[in-house]
Amino acid sequence: MLETDVAMQLKATHQKIAQILQYKIDEYDLTFGQLFLMMKINDNPKANQKELAKQMRFTEGAMSSVVKRLINLNMLKQVPLEADLRYNRLVVTDLGKAMIRDYKEYLIKIYQDIFDGFNEEELEKLLSALKKINNNLSKINSNV
Repeated sequence: MLETDVAMQLKATHQKIAQILQYKIDEYDLTFGQLFLMMKINDNPKANQKELAKQMRFTEGAMSSVVKRLINLNMLKQVPLEADLRYNRLVVTDLGKAMIRDYKEYLIKIYQDIFDGFNEEELEKLLSALKKINNNLSKINSNV
């Protein structure tokens, strides 16, 4: 069945991309979840730990463990809130910001390499097909 073959190719593509991206994350001894948490904190500096845990679908206990690990790696630091010194906000350190910047630059290069040899028309057709697939997946997901 052609749909099965296409789905298997999409799965294989996803796995290969994840593996390639993991190589870069491994340089910093991080997981995807830890990296994305740092990016969320960087993009939402006023979010508190509880809000971030909810967005990331982490339990509060798991969130505390991840935050502690990132603090130990000097990627994050806790800064007391000026409004209430009993609470801290999370801040990405200079090392963390440099790592995020490095990772984003790596992503751009990898994305360019993935589509090497594609012309603009081929990329537009692929984008259109992937949008249809993602739309169908959203419909399926909302019915589950």
